[in-house]
Amino acid sequence: MLRHYEKCGILYPAEIDKMTGYRHYSAGQIPLVQSIVTLRDLGFSIDEIEDTLPRLNDFAYMNRALRAKADSVQSAIEKEQAKLERLLSISSTMRKERNMMVFEVELKKLPAVKVIALRGIIPQYNQEGILWEKLGRYVGEKGIRCHSDGYATFFDEEYKESDIDVEIAIPVDTAGTSDGAFVFKEYEEIPLAAAIRFTGPFDGGYDIAIEKLARWMEDNGYAFAGRLRGHTLAGPGDEPNPEKWEVEIQVPVVKK
Repeated sequence: MLRHYEKCGILYPAEIDKMTGYRHYSAGQIPLVQSIVTLRDLGFSIDEIEDTLPRLNDFAYMNRALRAKADSVQSAIEKEQAKLERLLSISSTMRKERNMMVFEVELKKLPAVKVIALRGIIPQYNQEGILWEKLGRYVGEKGIRCHSDGYATFFDEEYKESDIDVEIAIPVDTAGTSDGAFVFKEYEEIPLAAAIRFTGPFDGGYDIAIEKLARWMEDNGYAFAGRLRGHTLAGPGDEPNPEKWEVEIQVPVVKK
């Protein structure tokens, strides 16, 4: 490093032996070396060290230089944190894919079903629980007799990063009277739907299954003919272990 610093012009030997070429440094150069090492350890480049060394005693300059470097380090930390979160997310998804079972796509007719529904905007796709909690509380307070399964229908025309428009619904035997946002309705029969089931956590499971469903539709010449919905056959209300949750993704289709 001493030779490197010499080539860069920031630290020269006090003396060079003409016979051996050995470089000799004096005790008086130790503070300079310490300053170079400190700046290097703080992330300053060789060019920045060269600019800074003559101004070590300039308080205003050093304060600006250190604050600018601190801002640079903070920005780098935030970028690395984003990388870390992305890596952990990918790793988590890979683990889920390994433990998850995704079945083959099936063409089927979906019967009509009476439901009580609640539609709203959720921050992210994996935050359906916000609506389920509201609907579950309402159903409990009103003593409405419901089935154990449920639906989630997505109304956005394309994938969104936030503010997802979704309707959740629970099947009922008898339709009651709608109450504000809590609506009794009947989902109509769907003559032809492409359906695919997966078992495992919702977070990641939806993405994997939908991707497989979309590839199958493209390969087999089918097009979307309605809203995509998820039919939860077993979820948090039935089974505490996410590995045992089961969802069937359903979408009306037509042959191209």
